[in-house]
Amino acid sequence: MDTGAALKFAILAGETMLSSGAETYRVEDTMMRILRRCGVSDPESLCTSTGIFASAVDAKGNPAAMLRRVKNRGGNFARVAQVNELSRKFVEGKIDVDEAIAKLEVINATPPYSNIVRLVGSAIASMCFAAMFGGSLMDAIAAFVSAFFMQIPVIALEKRNVAGVLRNIAGGSCGALFALILMSLGMGENLDYVIIGSIMPLVPGVSLTNAIRDILEGDLLSGSARILDAFLVAIGIAAGVGTVLTLWIFLFGAVAGGVAL
Repeated sequence: MDTGAALKFAILAGETMLSSGAETYRVEDTMMRILRRCGVSDPESLCTSTGIFASAVDAKGNPAAMLRRVKNRGGNFARVAQVNELSRKFVEGKIDVDEAIAKLEVINATPPYSNIVRLVGSAIASMCFAAMFGGSLMDAIAAFVSAFFMQIPVIALEKRNVAGVLRNIAGGSCGALFALILMSLGMGENLDYVIIGSIMPLVPGVSLTNAIRDILEGDLLSGSARILDAFLVAIGIAAGVGTVLTLWIFLFGAVAGGVAL
């Protein structure tokens, strides 16, 4: 089998998985399975939090390698599942490498969830978190409304490729601001639960989980990078919430049912 095609398929599969939120060890394992199925000599794969590398030796004994830098990383786990299924079919011999590359390009071309789905999904999740943490029905409803409108500026900044830290600061600020406005209008009973529920869609729970799994698998560099990324996200959210709360209390005073600073 052509070494170039094997490396291209492995790199594309790894890039899709890493940019969609897959763990480092899972990306490397998938790439190695693909390269071994292609029958190339001396296959190797290496994945970090921002790059993918694959190498092999061609039929003439010459080394060949490909690398790809991955800048945008999200949490599209539907794509991860699709790539896993595609790689299994390839390893089982059900499709050839050219067909696999074509299917992979189709997977990458599939648009992510629409904005309305993201808005409603975040709002429902926030409502459930507010109730789970002990909030009342009114707190859950307020968290639903706050999270819905909080996601609008976050999505807008994301489309303009604004840095992730700034998006998290904006999200935390808007989540706290909308929660304060709703509390002032009498919608909600405990500001703590409303704010906590509102910002939960921003919390990097998946990144932190993947970081721990990477470290347990021995990928210390990628795991440490993911932990740092999750830490920066948390700082951004806290900075946004804290700034808005401080300014609101300074300008308007405390809110009934609110937090004490």
